[in-house]
Amino acid sequence: LSTPEGKETMLSMCKHAAEHNKPFCLNLSAPFLIQFFWEKLQEVLFHADYLFGNESEAAEFSKKQGWECDLPEVALRIAAMAKTSGSRCRTVIITQGAEKTVVARNGEVTLYPVLKLEKEHIVDTNGAGDAFVGGFLARMTQGFPIEECVRAGHYAARIIIQQSGVSLPPSPDIA
Repeated sequence: LSTPEGKETMLSMCKHAAEHNKPFCLNLSAPFLIQFFWEKLQEVLFHADYLFGNESEAAEFSKKQGWECDLPEVALRIAAMAKTSGSRCRTVIITQGAEKTVVARNGEVTLYPVLKLEKEHIVDTNGAGDAFVGGFLARMTQGFPIEECVRAGHYAARIIIQQSGVSLPPSPDIA
């Protein structure tokens, strides 16, 4: 979205996903994208079946919308926003670091606890959100239920934050 061709590229991906009955997933990525590319973001969001973000991004989204409500309500409101594909509901996933992950879909919110990790094991939080999305999508593409997708996202983020830089151990141990 932040480049001149960014919106058109994303919209062409949206079109491809729709034509092939594939879900379109969008990550809010950073509060500044919401602050400075709001109009473009709204056009792409119109197509999103899955929307990922963290608590800071959700707060900025809420602020732009003029909403004054808690995080679960923000997720519900985003999930209920208009979208192009009527074949599937929008699922909104908001992470909060060590706090519960918020998932809103079909007018309901579910909170998923994050396994506690002692502070001395946290090395670098860069890439935690991207790792969460990767873990979530890895399970989603295999047809797992949403709770297993969230669990895989939590696992991937937990592994990433225990490493220096964005790296994974050679053999993940997710059972």
